[in-house]
Amino acid sequence: MKLKYLLSIFLFIPLLCSCNNEDDIDEIFISGTWNVGNFYNGGDWHRVNDGARPVYTKEEDFKALNVMTVTFLEDGTLQGKLNVGTFTANWQADGKGRTLSITNIKTTTPPSGKGKQLIDALKNAAYYKGDSKYLKIAPEDKKSYVQLGHYSE
Repeated sequence: MKLKYLLSIFLFIPLLCSCNNEDDIDEIFISGTWNVGNFYNGGDWHRVNDGARPVYTKEEDFKALNVMTVTFLEDGTLQGKLNVGTFTANWQADGKGRTLSITNIKTTTPPSGKGKQLIDALKNAAYYKGDSKYLKIAPEDKKSYVQLGHYSE
């Protein structure tokens, strides 16, 4: 009886050790074209309902934001549309630390307004959280973020 008990414990240990707290980067980032939902300030990055305040609250702003897109590609590049023009960049994410780096951003036209705000948010990206439906990208201080989503058009 003791042998069975010990054997079952030894078989159970690998299951406990195989728990994975690492995000599936491909499932999150490479899940299609992301639309910009809004920019947020304040709040507590570590809470689900973070209490952050949206920067934009008017319907016409939402429409202008939703036109801007970001598409993460498997080869480590990304491409997107701004309110005027397009952009490309390189990206790298770490699923364990939930860190994100976006580098080498090139735009077809100098960004302005909300487009510049998006480019600045991507340049300063340091952390992410989300899933294949919503994605938040924050700078090092985690006191603001841009939220992306797969919003219907």
